[in-house]
Amino acid sequence: MLHPEDHAAYLAEHDFVTPPGDFTPIEKELLTKYGRWMEALASGAIAPATPGQEQFVRVARGEGEPGTDFERAWTKVLKERAVAEEVARSFQAMREARAHASEVEAEYLAARQVVLAAVREQLDAVDATFAEQLQSANEGASAAEKAVRELVLKVGRSVNTAGIKAVYSSPRVTWDNTKLAAYAEAHPEVKEFRKVGKPSVSLRFGDGAGTEVSESGEVKAESGVS
Repeated sequence: MLHPEDHAAYLAEHDFVTPPGDFTPIEKELLTKYGRWMEALASGAIAPATPGQEQFVRVARGEGEPGTDFERAWTKVLKERAVAEEVARSFQAMREARAHASEVEAEYLAARQVVLAAVREQLDAVDATFAEQLQSANEGASAAEKAVRELVLKVGRSVNTAGIKAVYSSPRVTWDNTKLAAYAEAHPEVKEFRKVGKPSVSLRFGDGAGTEVSESGEVKAESGVS
C-alpha cells in the first residue's frame, strides 16, 4: 500500500481552502491537493509514516525551519492563521470597547433625563459623576481603534469582520508632472520622480460612523458605509 489507510482518506480530500496571503502558485496547488492531509499530520490526527513526514511535523510545531515546498506552504498557512486570530482579537476588543463606551453614554443620557426637570445642581452632579467614566471609556475605544489600524497597516490588506470594514489603502503614488514632461521624451527612467505617500486605514461601522487615519496619524472623518 502506498499510504496507510488513514492517510489515504485525507489524501483523497482536495477541498482545502488556502487563506489569503503571499502563496506561490505551486504552494496553492499543493494546499488544494494535500492541505487536508498536511493539516491532519500537523494536528496529530494521523501519525507520520516516513522520515520526511516526521520532519514536516517538527517544522509544523516550530521545531525547525521549512526546507520543502510542503513545509514552506504549511508554515505560511500557520502564519496567516495567526494573523487572522490576532485580527479577530483586536477587532473584538475594539467592538467591546465601543459597546462599553455606548453603554456608558446611554446611562449618562438617561440619568440626565431623570434629573433634567429637577434642580440644576442635580444635573451638575450627574455630569461630575460620569465625566471620568466617559473619558475613560472613550479613551479605551480610541485605543482599541488605534490598535486595529496599526494591525491592518502591519497586515497590509483590508479586513472585513463582523460588520466592521478596515480598508487598507496602499501608499499613494504621485508624479512630478513638470519634471516628467520635460524629462520623459529622452529618458524613460521617470520613476526617479515618483513621490510615494503613506498607507492609511479607514474604519467603517454599521452605525454610519467612520474615521480614516493615515500612517502619520492624520485623522479624517467619514460618514456612511459603502
